[in-house]
Amino acid sequence: MTTGDDVEVIVVGAGLTGLAATAFLAQQGVRVLTVDQHPGTSVHPKARLVNVRSMELYRALGVESEVRAAGEPNRGFQVAGTLAADWEQWIAPPADESDAAGLSPTVAYSCDQQRLEPILLRRARELGATVRFDTTAVLTEPIDGQPTVTLHGKGGEETVVRARFVIAADGARSTIRTRLGIALRGEKVEGESVSAVFRADLEPALRGRQVNAIMCRDAAAFLFARGTENDRSWQLGTYLRPGWEALAPDALSDQLTEIIRAATGLPDLRPVIEDTARWTTGAYVADRFTVGPVFLIGDAIHIMPPYGGFGGNTGVQDAHNLAWKIAAVCRGDATDALLDTYESERRPIVELTVEQALLRSRKTPGQAPPPAQIDAIGIALGFHYGRDGGVPVENPVNPSGEPGTRAPHVLLADGRSTIDLLDPVRFTLIGPHTSRVLRELAEHPTDLVATAAVDASVLDSSQRKRWDGIYETNGTGGLLVRPDGVIQARIETSSDLHDALAMDQSVQGAF
Repeated sequence: MTTGDDVEVIVVGAGLTGLAATAFLAQQGVRVLTVDQHPGTSVHPKARLVNVRSMELYRALGVESEVRAAGEPNRGFQVAGTLAADWEQWIAPPADESDAAGLSPTVAYSCDQQRLEPILLRRARELGATVRFDTTAVLTEPIDGQPTVTLHGKGGEETVVRARFVIAADGARSTIRTRLGIALRGEKVEGESVSAVFRADLEPALRGRQVNAIMCRDAAAFLFARGTENDRSWQLGTYLRPGWEALAPDALSDQLTEIIRAATGLPDLRPVIEDTARWTTGAYVADRFTVGPVFLIGDAIHIMPPYGGFGGNTGVQDAHNLAWKIAAVCRGDATDALLDTYESERRPIVELTVEQALLRSRKTPGQAPPPAQIDAIGIALGFHYGRDGGVPVENPVNPSGEPGTRAPHVLLADGRSTIDLLDPVRFTLIGPHTSRVLRELAEHPTDLVATAAVDASVLDSSQRKRWDGIYETNGTGGLLVRPDGVIQARIETSSDLHDALAMDQSVQGAF
């Protein structure tokens, strides 16, 4: 057994959420090592929807254009007897998958997880992260008060690595969650599902039509378009039929071939099945999101039905909330008290999202949403950290500008968004170009706070109204925005800025 070089953070799990955490940490300058037991990134599509909030995060990470190139716009889904039949009903994408009503400089997109993960992996490595596959990680006893992880390589070698923090992104069956004795609370969704990724020429059924997804009633199955028009594959999703439980992979593929033929309406089709998967789901939230210096994200703390596409996006946003806080503590800009806000901020959002996914799972496609259903755009862009009582989201069409909410998008005269002015590594003070506090910061800059001054007089009338309602602060101050794009405080004086940065739950020692 050898002892490896110590790092600041070890991330266990290099799936979508773990790689997002790795890239966000590396962007912050954190020394991070990520390990995964699999030989590489995912080969199964899994998650596809990248909601508008996640696209904003990828934009700030510098990979938005790559995600777009690897995916395609979402066209909603159809309902019919088969793919070849006349399509009977079109169900539009949720509001946050369209233009988000001018609420963001970007839009939601469809990008299969097995295409998205390599993008995040490349970016994480470009930013200095180390990622190792074929490596199993076991959380072991601390050494000198620091958490340790024993890494088992494919060749049998063992390495003990110490870190200041450990992030468990090891999925729904998280071994670290089990090791820490953290329970999941919730309910199982009955039944087992099976999916097959395949390639086939479906043009005889499509007849020039385009579809992202279709519910094929005659086969009790969904068909999902995967990849892009230039590199198209398909995915079948259906329930596990009685008698399939004990089938070997080849025999299961034979059964799924028959379902694919029934779903497409092409009885002589010869699909090439590339991968199959069986899965169950439920609606669960972990009792704890953190134990000491160990933090859990993604499926390790929340499991939800796939309806609404919330799962992967929620995990990515867990990672983003946590990354800048760990970085601030590692740099000495913040006390460990800042890390307590990870669970207090994310738990209400996670619980609401799991509840909403479960609610959608009980609804027939095309059925009107029940009264308790919250628009996906509200969850994506209207989250409200620290809200006292009630639902922890607001309507992003009419943002409050309160601390704990996302700094809203305003389209600037040069075509950029106010979101593009925010520093993803530092706090940003954004306000009118006449701001006295911004002027003082320009004269006496600090590494902790970036500045963004906006001349609102050149904005068009609709954007000027939006700016005045959120960012205008009597012309003297501005909004202090955290590195994750969340409003920290409204600032009118330099004293306000000092107080906002010196709170126990934020950063300190800036001045």
